[in-house]
Amino acid sequence: MPEKHDRPVTEIYDPKGEAVALLLERIAWLMDRAIPIPGTNFRIGADAILGLVPGAGDLLAGLVQTGLVVTAVNHYHVPKLVAARMAANVLLDVVGGSIPFLGDAWDAVFKANTRNIALLNQVRDLHKQGQPMPTAASGWYLAGIAAVLIGTLLAMFVGLVALAAFIWKRV
Repeated sequence: MPEKHDRPVTEIYDPKGEAVALLLERIAWLMDRAIPIPGTNFRIGADAILGLVPGAGDLLAGLVQTGLVVTAVNHYHVPKLVAARMAANVLLDVVGGSIPFLGDAWDAVFKANTRNIALLNQVRDLHKQGQPMPTAASGWYLAGIAAVLIGTLLAMFVGLVALAAFIWKRV
């Protein structure tokens, strides 16, 4: 028997959602795969380029990634487990990307947005096949994920400001 918060797929699946999915895919492409590396099959995106700016670049990339996750969770009502995996991808990308020098390579290799789009596409495929989602994302759960992601980004920002103030005093 379905749980009381499950909804029939016909209520969840929104044909207009194709435009949202396309927008999210384009953002993921831009952030992870837009720039080919000449002479290779490897591609990087704005995430790797932004990562070259110490602290602030990873913060900005993390904000874009957080927006992608929050939009996906809110619009497609992804199950909580999938939303947690998406949030974990963002946290791994932001934390890994903020390691000096190694973080630049991490940003080029760990493509959190592409991973999150793959997770979202699995959810969308279930919608299209008419299979019910195990659970619907609650408003509080969405707010919790957004708070954790934004809190991490704010902590990075505070650290960046503190580092800048420390350097400024020493100069």
